[in-house]
Amino acid sequence: MSYRYPAPRTGTAQDLMRVITRAAEREIERERRLLPSKAFAVRFFVDPPMRLLGAALAASLELLPARWNAALHERVFESLAAPYRYPFDPAAPEIVAARGLARELERAHGREPALLALISHPPVLGDLAHLNFALVDRAMRALAAVRGRPCRPRLVTAVDAFALDGVSVWVEGFYAGYMGLYHVGVDRLALGTGLPGPALTRRASWTRMPSRLLRLLADGGEAGLVLSGGVAQTGRVLYGAREWAARAWARSPLRADSAAAQRALRADATLARALGDAPDSRPRGARRLLELAMMCAAARSSEDAIAAGQAAMAALGVAPGERAALAAELGADVTRQTPTRRRLFRLLAGRAARRRPLLLLPVVHGVEPPSVSVREARSLERAEDGRLLSRRASRPAQAAPAQIDAFAAAFVQENFR
Repeated sequence: MSYRYPAPRTGTAQDLMRVITRAAEREIERERRLLPSKAFAVRFFVDPPMRLLGAALAASLELLPARWNAALHERVFESLAAPYRYPFDPAAPEIVAARGLARELERAHGREPALLALISHPPVLGDLAHLNFALVDRAMRALAAVRGRPCRPRLVTAVDAFALDGVSVWVEGFYAGYMGLYHVGVDRLALGTGLPGPALTRRASWTRMPSRLLRLLADGGEAGLVLSGGVAQTGRVLYGAREWAARAWARSPLRADSAAAQRALRADATLARALGDAPDSRPRGARRLLELAMMCAAARSSEDAIAAGQAAMAALGVAPGERAALAAELGADVTRQTPTRRRLFRLLAGRAARRRPLLLLPVVHGVEPPSVSVREARSLERAEDGRLLSRRASRPAQAAPAQIDAFAAAFVQENFR
């Protein structure tokens, strides 16, 4: 029997996730990988009480002193990464420099900066899988060290069946309750499952994650976020192809005529072939159709995504002079392990950095040999006249003007593969 993720059609943007889950299902079937059986009845009766137990732990940890809380997380992540160990040095040059940048930002703006660790994503299977736990452990330790006092870093982490397919329903429910509520959990399949579990942790729905993260940063908190958004396939499809579709649509002269744009997209043979892989979905409008076609193509391969992008620009009448730059952006984002995530950086600059300065701390892994490390911190901040500024930890007193798309591209290229 083929494995199926609980991802019914909802009529919302969640339906686009079905492209990714279907591609994962095909890969599981092709590799003949065995995953724990999770029947609807088991999810219905077992998942809810385990979520409540996890939620109770989350509430209890809020009452503990921050130092105890940190020690508990460190012990858990160390045990999950065992037998591998990557000692953390709070006096490492990168940590000391980041702490100095944080102090300079506080001096310049009169308030502490928010701290955001941007984390790389190793493979989820195989010999390097343990690095996932080592990285989030390093991120939480580094955030506390840069803050210079006990604090409560939160992790943005997926808590849905797609992320937790390799564990039992018992573990999945407990994890979703605890990580979804204490941390900034993201249930990418939260809507329309017909199961009571997600209803108990509505705060972890994907629809609420942006506001939760922005509120945390606006309050001067500390957070960790995997920049690629998950495994390579998710990054390529969701943050590579889909975000590129929005940029291509913005440059199309047909964006004012959705019906004409839809006819043009459906008439193209390359895009029609990509849409042949689409799940049971009825996209509303030409822009959503473009997103769906690009995601379906990217789910196949980066080469298919690049071909679909060229076809889409031609069908939508994007000016020839603009196509080369758009094609280069698409090629980079669907072939890199970590896409540029321009939309995320725009959100951080426009919403988070408007309230208080934001310090970005890259936490990355190495492969040969396996390693985890913290790299040079950067800032995003607003001048009194509204201009976006940035500093490097190596030059904390020098605030230079920044253009957010260029900043995002340089930051990702410098720190992530």
